[in-house]
Amino acid sequence: MNICIIGPQASGKGTQATRIAGHYGIFHFSTGDALRAEVKSGSELGRELAAVMNAGKLVSDELIYGIVKKTAGEHPEGILLDGYPRTVHQGEMMKDELKIDAVIEIAIADETCVARISSRYMCSDCGRGYNTVSLPPKNEGVCDDDGAALVQREDDKPKAVLKRLALYHEATAPVIEFYRAAGVPVHKVDGEQSIDEVFAAAKQAIGG
Repeated sequence: MNICIIGPQASGKGTQATRIAGHYGIFHFSTGDALRAEVKSGSELGRELAAVMNAGKLVSDELIYGIVKKTAGEHPEGILLDGYPRTVHQGEMMKDELKIDAVIEIAIADETCVARISSRYMCSDCGRGYNTVSLPPKNEGVCDDDGAALVQREDDKPKAVLKRLALYHEATAPVIEFYRAAGVPVHKVDGEQSIDEVFAAAKQAIGG
């Protein structure tokens, strides 16, 4: 079984991908993890990726698909694609070689996405992470461990989050319709629920 999971930032997509892949006994393919692992392996493809990344260039669709294809071949039991395809073009590249059996869309409101991400802070000294909603520090604005000031990453600020969301809606969300038009079952799951509720809904949608 090959599954594709799609959702905006802070939808809980990565958490659900890990749980779903474990439940069905298939390989969890995360684009970022796969790129790092391939480079570390020292393979010919890994060396090519390293050269591109070290030069500060974007990894091409062809190189990323090379990793997807290789991974799928190594896991005949199936894979769960997390963070791929990001565009319709990437989906078209693999449609004839990797059959997708189901798509899980983790849906949350843009307002929820902004609220979840903009609540993230980290210690300016030790790097410990906090969330002012779900994991706040004992004393506002300072780290529990060393008392250093908490800071927010630039790309976690509301204005930056909105830009990332716009890119998701423009480039990635159309992948959902691409698969629906191709006859692949697309299951929309409410990502506003608890982690356990989202997982249960995803399992029910896929069928067990």
